[in-house]
This record gives sequence, C-alpha cells and structure tokens, in this order.
Amino acid sequence: MHDRDGTMNTTPDPGLAAALRALPEVAPQPDLWPDLARSLQRRRGMPRARYLVPAALAAGLALAMLWPQPTVRQHAPVAVPVAAGSASVRGDEIDDLHQRSQALERWIAALAANAPQDSRDLMAAVEVEDLIGLVDLQLGAARNPADALPLWRQRVALLEDLASIRVGGFAIAANDTTTANASASFNRIN
Repeated sequence: MHDRDGTMNTTPDPGLAAALRALPEVAPQPDLWPDLARSLQRRRGMPRARYLVPAALAAGLALAMLWPQPTVRQHAPVAVPVAAGSASVRGDEIDDLHQRSQALERWIAALAANAPQDSRDLMAAVEVEDLIGLVDLQLGAARNPADALPLWRQRVALLEDLASIRVGGFAIAANDTTTANASASFNRIN
C-alpha cells in the first residue's frame, strides 16, 4: 500500500497483533430477515381478526335494530269473568270487538302489501298506527272488562280509520276494478 500523506503506520506492532489474536472468535449473527418477515405477516393478519369480528357484531346489531317491525300486533283475547249479566254482555262485546280487530288487521296486512301510499296518507297511517300501539299498551295494563271495553272500541275505530286510509292509497295506485274489489272486501268486513 502506498502512503501518500504519511499518516499510515506501516511498521508492524507486535503488541497489537497479539491483542487482536487474543480476542475470542465470534460467529456472525444469524439472518434476521425470516424472523422479521414472520412478525410482519402476523401483524398483517391480526387487524382482520381484531376488527372483523366486532365489526360484524356491530353490523348485525344495527341490522336487527333497523329491521322493519310489524306495527299492528295481534293480542290474546282479554279474559272476562262472567259473574253478572252486565259482565256477560261486556265479555260478549269484547269478544266481538276482538274478532273484528283481528279481521281488520288481516285485511290491512293483505292490502298494505300491494298498495303504495301517498306521502300524506303514509304520514296519517303512521300516526294512526302509533295511536293503535298506545291503545295496545293501555289494553295490556287494563285489569277488568270495564276498563278494557272502551279501549277495544277505540282500537277497532282506529283500525277502521287505518283501513280507510289504506283503501284511499290503494285507489290512487290501482285501476277502478281493483279499487272496487278492495272497497267491496272492506265493506264485507264492516
């Protein structure tokens, strides 16, 4: 080797050579790339497992909450004790109102599946359905026939209002013969 600037020590140092030979032999470190690649692969797979399951659960919960629920529910008949003559008349009237209510609910459900609604009729139908739901809550809390009878009358009247709203929407969307058939079946229920 050529020493141009004179800074290179060209004389051998026996002490330095002996010190370097006295150092222990060291093996080179193993290749770190395979371990690094496995670690990166695990990290890439973890977010899917960590976020996919909670995201699926949240989506399922949101779907369950947003799934359309039927607004008109059928209720079990109110048990009416037959102790006096007026109670028997009330029990018979409640049974008749309950049957009328079920017939109207079936008719409305069959008609509602086929009839698009005007926006005003749809808003009115939703309001009447809310009122029916309120009456249903009150019917659930009623403990005797004297309290239940006016509520059943109110429920049937609200269902008739809802049926007339649905027939109006059906008349807009259908031709005259279909409207006549729907009106005739509604009149048979009445």
